[in-house]
Amino acid sequence: MGDKDKEKEQLMNKTIKSEELYRLIAVNTSDVITLHKFNLKATFTYISPSIKSSRYEPEELLGKSPFDFVHPNDKKKLFSILKDYINVKLKKFFTGKELPTTGRIEFRFKDKDGNWRYVQSTVNIVGNKLLFITRDITDYKKAEEIIKQSEKKYRTLFENMPGAYYRADKDGNLIMINSEGAKLFGYNSPEDILGKNTSQHLYFTPEERKKYLKELEKNKGNLKDFEITLKKKDGSHLIISDTSHYYYDKEGNIVGIEGIFVDITERKRNEQLQQVLYNISKAANSPISLNQLYKTIHKELGTIIDTTNFYIALVDEKEDKIFFPYNIDNTKPIHLPRTINHNSLIAYVIKTGKSIFVNQEMIKGKKFMMEFKEWFGILRKVWLGVPLKIGDRVIGAMAVQSYTNPELYTEKDIKLLEFVSSQVATAIERKSSEERIRHLSFHDSLTGLYNRAYFEEELKRLNNSRFYPLSIVMLDVNGLKVVNDTFGHHEGDRLLQHLSQVLTSVSRQGDILARIGGDEFAILLPFTTSEQTREFCERIKKVCQQDKIEPIYLRPNISLGHTTQGGEYKDTNSLLKEADRNMYQDKLFNGKSREKHFLEAFRIVLAERDPHTSDHAQRLQELALSLGKRVGLTEYQLGNLKLLALLHDIGKISILDSILFKTYILTPSEWEKMREHSRIGYRMAKNIPDFAPIAQEILYHHEHWDGTGYPDGLKGEKIPLLSRIISIVDAYDVMQSRRPYKGPITKTKALKEIKSCAGTQFDPQLVEIFLKIVKNNASRERK
Repeated sequence: MGDKDKEKEQLMNKTIKSEELYRLIAVNTSDVITLHKFNLKATFTYISPSIKSSRYEPEELLGKSPFDFVHPNDKKKLFSILKDYINVKLKKFFTGKELPTTGRIEFRFKDKDGNWRYVQSTVNIVGNKLLFITRDITDYKKAEEIIKQSEKKYRTLFENMPGAYYRADKDGNLIMINSEGAKLFGYNSPEDILGKNTSQHLYFTPEERKKYLKELEKNKGNLKDFEITLKKKDGSHLIISDTSHYYYDKEGNIVGIEGIFVDITERKRNEQLQQVLYNISKAANSPISLNQLYKTIHKELGTIIDTTNFYIALVDEKEDKIFFPYNIDNTKPIHLPRTINHNSLIAYVIKTGKSIFVNQEMIKGKKFMMEFKEWFGILRKVWLGVPLKIGDRVIGAMAVQSYTNPELYTEKDIKLLEFVSSQVATAIERKSSEERIRHLSFHDSLTGLYNRAYFEEELKRLNNSRFYPLSIVMLDVNGLKVVNDTFGHHEGDRLLQHLSQVLTSVSRQGDILARIGGDEFAILLPFTTSEQTREFCERIKKVCQQDKIEPIYLRPNISLGHTTQGGEYKDTNSLLKEADRNMYQDKLFNGKSREKHFLEAFRIVLAERDPHTSDHAQRLQELALSLGKRVGLTEYQLGNLKLLALLHDIGKISILDSILFKTYILTPSEWEKMREHSRIGYRMAKNIPDFAPIAQEILYHHEHWDGTGYPDGLKGEKIPLLSRIISIVDAYDVMQSRRPYKGPITKTKALKEIKSCAGTQFDPQLVEIFLKIVKNNASRERK
């Protein structure tokens, strides 16, 4: 054998060993090694066995393009790098120059189970093929995301700490406080409060600070959830939960105190309200007499508002009179029965179903109050009355008043009394008449669930240690009446039926589901602990919150309460009352979200029916507020005016599209149906506490100054002021907007039309002010 043959044989052996080495690497590495055709499809021509980690066999992918397995959003990345490599190849062909060929990309690759896996590939040109070395980085990505979320969580926690983190030196001077802490005490920034002495600026007296220090020392320098009352910059009270401790220098000497203040003022107030509601409910379900119930109501309300002078008025529907079964009044100990049309504020509250807050100055300043001036007299300084309602039926009213202090009550007290009035009315109604239990069939005909009679029998049967722990869930549908009044009872029935399906879907086979009232449901859960019941309630709430049923008002908004019967026996009434009390607590803490739910539902329904509604409402708010401020409305009235601009036409939700969007003249019968929208809007607003203050304004916003408007033909100043304002700005904006029945007109023509209708359709004084506002706005725009 010649030297050349030996060299050739050695080279061949070396090549074989090299190929064997590369093959061993490819076979044994956890990275996936693949070769691809050099084109934009990059078809697989070789795949290492490690592809099995994605549950594919190499043969399944050979001849296929990786684009078939890459996430749609990542295909551009792969296409871009392939395009770059082709350009490199072309440049080498034309210029003969070698260019850098190593590239790296990250993309998502679908495994055989359909899961998207994050991978990272290093790409090189090998001869006439592309070499991909690919590594699965899914776990790394997950870990990276967890770290990001953790960092975000703790950063957000620090930046939005719900309370005041503070540090004070040994003398009580503040040397550190966060932004939330400064705001908590009424300061604009930490700089405004740093350096101030806590005894002088946060405590009402230095002695109270000393009591706190004594308690801290007593607990060896550590306090947790210690309740104290501090003061804000404006002097108002702030109930605080304090968690604090000493901090020390390097030598171990106490150099100051640091801790966290958490504002629990609202929580304590809510707890107090909750206790009042519970005590009234408890009294209503106890064997006491009706007269004793009145005394209990008076006593409980006295813990949240001054009830020195307090009385309850009820309606005798048969006699059409108002009588006063309970009255505590230092100046006027007796209130004689009177007709519902009597010229008094209590009669007005009962007749209109609206709360009234008024003092001596307001009785002089509000024109619609002038008719009550004589009744109000000069001795009475301030009066506050709220209706007592069962559903939408007014059964009476309750009132507080003062003959000495005109500032004893504020507008906030209206909301406070309105909040408890429903429970008071319910308690009185329950105690006033004893209802007999109606024995019905076992199932509720509407929902298919068990009925109340069956539920109560099952509760008696299951209230036995053999079925313990036994849990009860009470559930209330918020706003069912609003849905019924707005969209019809058939839609309210759909809501109840849909909720029953939701409850059935999350319940177990042995659970007892019942509809026990119009908007009330109850569930019996035998062999279920308190923790399991809490988790069950959370599942119900989560399903309701994630519900996507259309229309939006069919998505259940509920209040839940539950209790568990454990080892010690409790009678069924006690169990139901405890669950009911917890439901009322849930209703208390989620009141604002309910109002927001209805406002959003109404807004969406209006916008879906008329896309111009949102812009129209925005323009109305701006014009109405300008006019309202010019005529001297209070902040409370301006808030109502802003809400009125949004909801004045809310009643049109119930008007047929064929009438609402008709492009030519309405027939008399169609016009009558269209005019009903103001009454419909009134009923809707009246049944939602946050909208109730503008219910009457919605009703009368189409009345005319000369008495030719609708629905009641009110004339002049008998039309509510806010209704008169909205009437002008609404007409002005509508005239300039395109409507199904007419095209828009110019601003000049619209102003001319408004002016020509002053004294007939519109309040002439308001028109004069409105024209000046628009003129001034136009002048500013030109400048």
